[in-house]
Amino acid sequence: MSLAVIANPLAGRGRGKKVGEEVRAQLASKNADFEFIFTTRSREAIELAHKAAEKHEIVCALGGDGTIGEVLEGVYNTKSSLGIIPAGTGNDYARGLGIPRDYNKALETILNPRFTKMDVGLESDKVFGVLASVGFPVSVIDYVNRHRDGLLRGSPAILVATFQTIRLLPIHHVKITIDGKSFETSTIGVFLMNMPYGGGGLKFAPEARYDDGKFTILVINEISKPRLLWTLPRVYFGKHVNNPACSFYEGREVTIESDLVLPKMFDGDLRSSTPMNAKLMPKAVSVVVPK
Repeated sequence: MSLAVIANPLAGRGRGKKVGEEVRAQLASKNADFEFIFTTRSREAIELAHKAAEKHEIVCALGGDGTIGEVLEGVYNTKSSLGIIPAGTGNDYARGLGIPRDYNKALETILNPRFTKMDVGLESDKVFGVLASVGFPVSVIDYVNRHRDGLLRGSPAILVATFQTIRLLPIHHVKITIDGKSFETSTIGVFLMNMPYGGGGLKFAPEARYDDGKFTILVINEISKPRLLWTLPRVYFGKHVNNPACSFYEGREVTIESDLVLPKMFDGDLRSSTPMNAKLMPKAVSVVVPK
């Protein structure tokens, strides 16, 4: 088995470099057939993964969800499988796919692989695996990115960013079209979920699966700040699903249009702006999961 590891040294505020060096040393000690590359800039992993897919059976992403999303984009439409060693802030790919967040166990999963197919989302030229969103969640990720040098990391960092973002909670008027059927609503945020988790363990869509052939779409309707603060901790356990402010839909093709131009977020990566035109591609990528 031939393996490439594409690692982001900046993931998890430097954890990616430490984990990457440990993984490289372990692979060398096992005489594995591997290539190891540290990224040097944003979105470089897409190109590196695409090139690695020409000669390796597994192309492994080592880093956070943004890095994994880039490697996913690189292996999309190739014969290589995606491997994951989580070393970032959110690690929602690992949660959604059942991959251990301990890097030693994740590496064992790569070396003793079981292959399965996962759905992916396609939006313009962007491929995503966990979620796409507009509104409130995008503001949260933007806050996290601008405070990477803070003391907190992981889920606590995202939770603090959430509470800070609530202070300036805009409401957006949007038109949403799902599989050809349209409606308009006032919302603080819309999530297109391919897996249950986002934002570092927030269980936004408990029923979503990476291989069920559809998005689970969560629309958070207009809600007061106190009510949102009361609801957010419940999201960690998926206990928000009956909240009247939360509306759930399912579909394969989703368009979001807004009165104001809103930035879009894909797997923690902020890119371009509305309108959003996303389509689910069923079982489009092979991925390594535990046996």
